[in-house]
Amino acid sequence: MNGKIICINKYIHKVLLSNNTIIDTRTRGKLRNNNVTPVVGDNVEVDVKNKTIEKVLPRKNYLERPLIANIDKLLIVMSTSIPVFSSYLIDKFLLIAYSNHIEPIIIITKTDMISVKEKMDIKKYINYYRKLGIKVYVNTSVKKIRQEFKDSTVALCGQTGSGKSSLLNKVDASLKLKTGEVSLSLGRGKHTTRLVELLEVNDGLIADTPGFSSLEINMDKKDLKKYYPDFNKPCKYRSCTHVKEDGCSIIELVLKGKIPSWRYENYIKFMEEVSK
Repeated sequence: MNGKIICINKYIHKVLLSNNTIIDTRTRGKLRNNNVTPVVGDNVEVDVKNKTIEKVLPRKNYLERPLIANIDKLLIVMSTSIPVFSSYLIDKFLLIAYSNHIEPIIIITKTDMISVKEKMDIKKYINYYRKLGIKVYVNTSVKKIRQEFKDSTVALCGQTGSGKSSLLNKVDASLKLKTGEVSLSLGRGKHTTRLVELLEVNDGLIADTPGFSSLEINMDKKDLKKYYPDFNKPCKYRSCTHVKEDGCSIIELVLKGKIPSWRYENYIKFMEEVSK
């Protein structure tokens, strides 16, 4: 029978089976001999009688920090105030999502804490991301956000204090998350667990993890532009990096205001951060 690993504690692998039951399993020796190490989120074949994992099915994606596989959606939770809004951080999470074949969804919080003028400024970012085909919700749109969990494995990311716990409490009050904590740890306080776990929320799964502890962009410079849908335009040079080249169509679009300067400036920062 097929299932999904929802928690690993030492040698015990808790698997949610396709018949919606949960069993504790162990991995077969042949997997260990073949250097196959199952992680939370892996889809697996299980020998229910012997309670053993027989096979790890091909992965859609694999993240090392947090250690998890097969994430469908990444909810990027971004505050408008305390901590301040950061398009740089959003764009960084977008790169992580796109490069791992994860659908990004942006959720804006604390809009009640800013002025009308500040709301208009934030609206410019929201409109541009939506223009790129990215779903953007305000955290009061609870019904729409709740629907994003259905039949999906979801992870959250964002600044400390951006309202991730408050958001999840609205999505599913039974989680009873503590708010104002340093990290999102579903009901377990500050960094009290190293376990990565998938919990059921609205017919989907939410990743309870210590968070995205590494925000390094792990890709070549030449590949960075692939994950910018607004940069997918014909350019004078096929190998154009859109940084200094004369006649670059992307630079021209930035100068004309068709691509916002903040978006391009984030791209330049990422090009500087990528080592090769």
